[in-house]
Amino acid sequence: MVYRIPSAKVLEDSIRKIIREQQSIPSQRRFAELVLEDLKKKNPEFKVGEERIRRMAVLKDLARITIQYRETKDASRRGRCPVCSSSTEELHNLTLDDRKVELGYKCTKCPFWTGPRKRVPVRYIFSIQGMIVPPAKKKGKYAQWKFA
Repeated sequence: MVYRIPSAKVLEDSIRKIIREQQSIPSQRRFAELVLEDLKKKNPEFKVGEERIRRMAVLKDLARITIQYRETKDASRRGRCPVCSSSTEELHNLTLDDRKVELGYKCTKCPFWTGPRKRVPVRYIFSIQGMIVPPAKKKGKYAQWKFA
């Protein structure tokens, strides 16, 4: 079976189009289906994975992502972010006697964070970054009044 991997620009255009049309998409799987459907219109041989679509949407700020988690019994560790593969940084606080207390880790690029216990992403909700509404244009002195 022959397949082609779409370029970053083509994939970015498809993600933008789908986000603009749908406004909010409740799961990563549905988001990938919609993007792949749009890519197939451009070239029927295009294939792309859910993870690549998610990472592109997050890292290029094409969509706002809301993450739902489940907490495990394991302790959290510093490493790569499970959402976008960026590095994580330590969250810490100072006590009254100037000692550092580790609170957890947060991603440097996306909204992922974890506390003392490891948090695992369960569901991703994608939505449009911000509603861009053009301001009403006034044409002349009486533009706010409507005449029949």
